[in-house]
Amino acid sequence: MALINPAIGEPEEYARTTGTPADGGQFLRQVNGVNMSRFGGRGLEPIIRGQSQTQLNILLDGAYVHGGCPNRMDPPSSWAALETYEKVEVIRGVQTLQYGGGGSGGTVLFERDTRALAEEEGLHGRVSAAASTNDLTYDFLADVVVSGEKGYVRFFTELKENDNYEDGDGNEVRSAFDHKQAGIVLGYTPTEHRLFELTIERNEFTDALYPGSGMDSPEESGTFYKLRYLDRPDIAWIDNIKAEVYLSEVDHLMDNFSLREPPVMMGMPMLRETDTTSDTTGGRLVLTSTLQNTSVTYGIDLQRNVRNATLYNMNMTPPQELFYLWPDATIQQFGIFAEATTRLDDRRRLVYGLRVDQVDASAGLADATPNPAMPMYSANMAYMTYYGTKAEDQTETNVGGLLRYEIDLDYGVTLFTGLSRTVRTADATERYMNKWSPNPADRWIGNPDIDPEQHHQVDLGVLKQGGSHSLSATLFYDDVSDYILRDYAPDQAQIYRNIDAELYGLEVEGTWRLRPGLDLTAALAYVHATNTTDDRPIAQTPPLGGKVQLDYYSGRWTHGARVRFADSQDRTDPESPLYVGETAGWGVFDFYGSYAMNETFSLRWGIDNLFDKTYAEHASRSNLMDLEAVRVNEPGRVAWLKLTAAF
Repeated sequence: MALINPAIGEPEEYARTTGTPADGGQFLRQVNGVNMSRFGGRGLEPIIRGQSQTQLNILLDGAYVHGGCPNRMDPPSSWAALETYEKVEVIRGVQTLQYGGGGSGGTVLFERDTRALAEEEGLHGRVSAAASTNDLTYDFLADVVVSGEKGYVRFFTELKENDNYEDGDGNEVRSAFDHKQAGIVLGYTPTEHRLFELTIERNEFTDALYPGSGMDSPEESGTFYKLRYLDRPDIAWIDNIKAEVYLSEVDHLMDNFSLREPPVMMGMPMLRETDTTSDTTGGRLVLTSTLQNTSVTYGIDLQRNVRNATLYNMNMTPPQELFYLWPDATIQQFGIFAEATTRLDDRRRLVYGLRVDQVDASAGLADATPNPAMPMYSANMAYMTYYGTKAEDQTETNVGGLLRYEIDLDYGVTLFTGLSRTVRTADATERYMNKWSPNPADRWIGNPDIDPEQHHQVDLGVLKQGGSHSLSATLFYDDVSDYILRDYAPDQAQIYRNIDAELYGLEVEGTWRLRPGLDLTAALAYVHATNTTDDRPIAQTPPLGGKVQLDYYSGRWTHGARVRFADSQDRTDPESPLYVGETAGWGVFDFYGSYAMNETFSLRWGIDNLFDKTYAEHASRSNLMDLEAVRVNEPGRVAWLKLTAAF
């Protein structure tokens, strides 16, 4: 488990963070065992233990946000305006069942704690400005809290403009975007332990360029509403109550002509536009109780996501609807869970839990054709072509469990081992994607009868805290039944099918205090993933990687240097649609520092990729127009500066 406080964290910890992350996904990559795939300047997809997308549970202040792009230009972490969250918690693997079904790769929690910021009555907050030499033109942030005896108001806003960056060879990478964000948090605290809180937040992205896609996104917006109730009731058998409800509305527009030159066929530009929506509603009720030496957390949660996407031919007047990429795809999950921690004695603990999820899935427009002249473009026609079935309403009952044993030894050492079962239901794209084309190689078709993934995992590890050094090391093994694989049909259309798979690996990280004010940190992570049904590697599995970092603290000054590295990756799958070849190993050097001028002003600076190395992460993504996976180079040298004023 890794805990990072980007906004109000300890100064020493904050000094180590990446200077100007484009979004939450880029920020997460500094956590050991977290990799990412780049699609553009934003929309970086986190990968934990070789797993990504809905194999991870990512919550933004308690809410699920499912992006509006079938290409995942906007994964959930991309909607996290990082500086407006008080902490980010990364849970690698399965250590809890509280945050929804699935989460086989891990859980990421972006969390706000406005009540903690509001403990000091009156007006206070911070403003900041940042810029860099090779991507960020400017980033202005204001975050203000007004608090009183019985409540508070928080307002935050951010304006950001990113230009295209250059890789280490000086080649310009299409990655620019503009971002505007604003939000308000209203809190009412009638008693010391009772809280009613309402959050309304709006994010807008414009002119977002994507080198790894056949389209760009001229407009995209997300509006999020969250209502939270926290209490410690005067009831003997209940310690705490948390109730949350939320609504996430995402509108996404992408095209191949407004921000780039469109492709030309027979002398005519082929103008295409995709308009999508993704609306997620949900809520959670969580109670905690203490029974002698056992603490129990239990509750229910619900999320319902509805996705629609339509591809248009913009050469026609008016524009002609071609087909529904997401044909009113609806997935609803209702879960009930209970998780307990029993202290066997002063040193030994047992964590155990059970979770049951009811999943209902449907495609309301599976039989519909937006253009009657082209009936072959209905989703059900596509499903029948490749799977011999139509999209009937589906119901799943998925059962997960967790058993974990921990023992504290001398000298601050803890040993642990865990067993878990998690079940991940297929997402809207895996079930219902309908990208048809006269050319089979340009088709991308979901499988409405795909089975959910069943992960059976074991991990074994050691933690050491205190003294002059800390250490964490974990070995894990994951046996997967019905792994959902994106693959080729015999005619080269892209489809989904179930296979069996195994994943195993390790995560090691340690920090040594060489002397007061001087820390050395080293981290290493590795995952090995195999399609055991076909005896093939699983595509897009990150190679061995890690970092070595030295940090120095002296009064108001901090200085740090970091080497990030990854080994070459030759475990690839040439038969996969996501195949982009082998990847060379790389290593880059970062330098960073900070200076607290006084109680008000602080300055942070750094140079990422100091020696202007040309490199790319192994994981990449394919695009909607031609379905060819494209590897995108990372930025070359980036010098950045950030000034913050707290008041």
